[in-house]
Amino acid sequence: MPFRVAFVPGVTPTKWFRTWQERQESVRPSERVPIEAVPIESLVTGADPLSVLRDDEADVALLRLPVDRTDVGAITLYSELPVVVVPKDHVVTAVDEIDVADLAGERMLEVAVGPTGGPDAVELVAAGVGVLVLPKSVARLYGRKDVEARTVTGLPETEIALVWLSERQTPLVDEFIGVVRGRTANSSRAADDAERAAIAASGRKPKATDKAKARAAEARAAAAKAQPKGKSKAKPPRKATRPRRPR
Repeated sequence: MPFRVAFVPGVTPTKWFRTWQERQESVRPSERVPIEAVPIESLVTGADPLSVLRDDEADVALLRLPVDRTDVGAITLYSELPVVVVPKDHVVTAVDEIDVADLAGERMLEVAVGPTGGPDAVELVAAGVGVLVLPKSVARLYGRKDVEARTVTGLPETEIALVWLSERQTPLVDEFIGVVRGRTANSSRAADDAERAAIAASGRKPKATDKAKARAAEARAAAAKAQPKGKSKAKPPRKATRPRRPR
């Protein structure tokens, strides 16, 4: 059975799929697990964006936050800037970005539920019916020659997260978590578990540098392991010293 990854429009999981497939090549053929893409066609996922997981249509999902965190694991991966999509001849196209307050006089359109909701909304923009605010990646996905997009300030960025049901956190889910977090094929969750245990024992709050230090240590260990045996680092040249004068 393949490992199924669902993702919303605008998210491009290609690099993570490629990494997964590359790592499967080092596994015995009988133990390989193929990866399967499960595109979520609708930009508006309705009342429960987690339904793709609850209905067992996917093992993990790349979703836009917020989602209900009850019995759910989530790792925020990156943020997206909001943009406004306008007709090509709109006055907004004269600037690189616009504050949301300056759009107060515009008719704001919304995306309808369904796989054609996004393209239909952009088509209405092209027809001059109104303007549309979308995450930048979605505006690029639904882009047309007769519309343009400009960054909107004054609005929060949209966060993309890897989400899974806690009760279904299998070793394969852990493996994919490692892929999206950039862990090497030879590493495991042990480093992260040890790091969390040390932080918990100390009673302090985790700092942003904790994970960076752990990753740096992993990288140094991997580099040392990859270095050919019998070769050592060149010693730095000795500093020149002045000859002593005879007394």
